[in-house]
Amino acid sequence: MLYSHTSELAIRATLYLALQPPGKLSPIREIARDTRLSAPYLAKIMRRLISAGLVRAFRGPGGGLELAHAPENVTLWSVVHTIDGAERTERCVLGLRACSEENPCALHRQWFPLRAEIQRLLEETTLAHLTQSVREKSAAGAQAWQPVSKEDAEEFSQSPRRRSS
Repeated sequence: MLYSHTSELAIRATLYLALQPPGKLSPIREIARDTRLSAPYLAKIMRRLISAGLVRAFRGPGGGLELAHAPENVTLWSVVHTIDGAERTERCVLGLRACSEENPCALHRQWFPLRAEIQRLLEETTLAHLTQSVREKSAAGAQAWQPVSKEDAEEFSQSPRRRSS
């Protein structure tokens, strides 16, 4: 379990919302443009986050999206678990169905502590931690909020055989 590409995009979108001033509603098109995500795919992701109560949507003129909770109350684990669910976050690293402490796969004993550590990191890290880091790096002149371009994302998502060198 690391987490899916969709969870990565959900984290990016919720971080964007966390960086907005309190009370500002952000339309999907704005979030998509500023995070370099596909608006239709982002809309699907946001519907899942809305259903889980992590994001609120307001319709009509001047409507948009905002976090449903303060950034310090939204963990990365809550975002990842909402998008990926237990099936992905708790599955065997080799993809076997019958992997457990009682019936471990070949990597279970090495992978289980790593998975637990990754989960702990995601549970302890909030959107507030990320916004603080982005703002500190931005104040220091670093490009802390520079999502990959659509072209880079498309190349990254292609299989290794189809990537151009």
